Amino acid sequence: MKTRAFIGWDIGGAHLKMAHVDNTGKVIAAHQFPTPIWRDLHILDDALANAKKYFPATLTTHAITTTAELSDIFRDRRSGLRALVTKTSTMLNNDNMQFYAGPAGWVDANKTDQYVNEIASANWHATASFIAESIKEGILVDIGSTTTDIIPFAAGQLLNRGYTDYERLACNELVYTGIVRTPVMAITSHALVNGRRQPVLAEQFATMADVYRLTGELQEQDDMMLTADGAGKCQLDSARRLARMFAIDISEQANTDMWNKVAHFIAETQLEKISRAFDQVRSNMPAKDKPVVIGAGAGRFLVKKLTQNTGDTYMDFAEILDASAEIKPHAARSAAAVAVAQLARSAV
Repeated sequence: MKTRAFIGWDIGGAHLKMAHVDNTGKVIAAHQFPTPIWRDLHILDDALANAKKYFPATLTTHAITTTAELSDIFRDRRSGLRALVTKTSTMLNNDNMQFYAGPAGWVDANKTDQYVNEIASANWHATASFIAESIKEGILVDIGSTTTDIIPFAAGQLLNRGYTDYERLACNELVYTGIVRTPVMAITSHALVNGRRQPVLAEQFATMADVYRLTGELQEQDDMMLTADGAGKCQLDSARRLARMFAIDISEQANTDMWNKVAHFIAETQLEKISRAFDQVRSNMPAKDKPVVIGAGAGRFLVKKLTQNTGDTYMDFAEILDASAEIKPHAARSAAAVAVAQLARSAV
């Protein structure tokens, strides 16, 4: 019997993303679930069970990519991948299920132990490979809650210089910064506060989620993680946490305007960091006209800002998809899940 549906999975240490693609390539649905598995691996069980509610009632192929093996709940990537394979195999009944291993192709669950280095953190490769099928030349910039991937491609081929996280960090194709989980202290050592250059505390009192709540750019559907202190997510709560990064307490009646300005400074500093990495990656490409920059992930708004600064042409990942207007934003924030589903469909 011919497969009529493809479910793509991007199993991360902070979020589980899934996408349903039919046999024509149309994206039917995309969903995201919070999975902070560093707290408890059973959180993934609950998310997988919740995701099953959205399975189509037809013969389905499950295509999986994973980055969660890096979580420090596991001793190393190999043991992490083993645990994830066991959980997904149990939940999906090991039926029509395959793991994405980059250039090595698709791997059955019972052979994943032989391809740990190829499978681990290969979601970027899936997203860029899918895009390269329809865009002649460009650079993928996928900004998520935790990391940023910058992947050049041309003539249907990826031009990445690294493959493992270690290699990609060294050549700026992976920047460990995102719009939700990244601690403020990882972005800047200082900011202008009350007219003076104030050092940032080496404490995880606030994250970039606080920053982008204050700038108004973090969408509610991407704001799934607990806050640093477990308190609320309103502007005042975010301002209070950000103020604490500078050893300042603010009252419940405080005006948050000053902290909005501090937040914008920190956001600009993060964008500068990503821009430096982008410039380095682009400089390694063949000297041609400016490439199209494809923005994916929850932080697409930053990619758009980046191209406004560089003068490059911006294209949203959603623009290359066959999907309804309602589905496209969800699919764009779950780009790797969409990509593995599409690649699995092409491989049939």
